[in-house]
Amino acid sequence: LTLDQARAQAAAQAAPILARYAIAPRGERTAVDRFTFPDDMVGYQDIARLEQVSQKSLSPSYDVLGISSIQLDQILADSTTDCSSSFDETQQGAAIGKAFGFRLTLQGQDGKPVKLLHEDKAVPGSRHCPTSYSLSESYAFTPDGKPAVLAVLVQRFSQGFEGRDRRFIAVTGQVR
Repeated sequence: LTLDQARAQAAAQAAPILARYAIAPRGERTAVDRFTFPDDMVGYQDIARLEQVSQKSLSPSYDVLGISSIQLDQILADSTTDCSSSFDETQQGAAIGKAFGFRLTLQGQDGKPVKLLHEDKAVPGSRHCPTSYSLSESYAFTPDGKPAVLAVLVQRFSQGFEGRDRRFIAVTGQVR
């Protein structure tokens, strides 16, 4: 049995199991913010620096999806948690019952918005009063005979118990 034959045999045996659980091939990375080291382990002492250099826009590496950029805008959204200490003094009066949320927009080749992928109406308490958001990376997947799907990893920064904290939020949706 050659290596290619063994792989083909294993793939044939695995196919029904993969189909039963709807396990698909992995998507292709289309954009990445290299300044925030998404492929590396980052120490908590470096998180404040990453927050300062992180990006609010990513440009996919190719235009197969018809997207020129993925744009993140930070917005104020309702919150059940008092996050007023997360705002600077000029914003605190208008921030009672609010927290930083985000809006994620896909822009077409002409620079105009194509689709609103996500917009926070309310920020869940599990985000722990975010101080900012930025984009980390995106992946695209086109299932056979179905529209393309995009997964965007958003970085959420907040004040943790022992310093700055960074967590990731996955936002998914169809491109069109």
